Amino acid sequence: MLTALRAKFGQHPELRLLLLDTEDATIVEHTRRDAYWGDGGDGSGKNWLGRLLMRLRGELQAEAKASERPSD
Repeated sequence: MLTALRAKFGQHPELRLLLLDTEDATIVEHTRRDAYWGDGGDGSGKNWLGRLLMRLRGELQAEAKASERPSD
């Protein structure tokens, strides 16, 4: 799933910007129908989609910071 998310957000700059605009907010896939990828509707789920999106956001933030550094 992380590979798929990297591909999706790598191919769609507008989605990448939306993800980066969340800054440090907690991302939750809120759905009653999925307690693995989502929160199960009541917060008891694993929220793996949200966790992976936050991980990817961290990677993108690190890349953005690295590209802002002046070259020696």
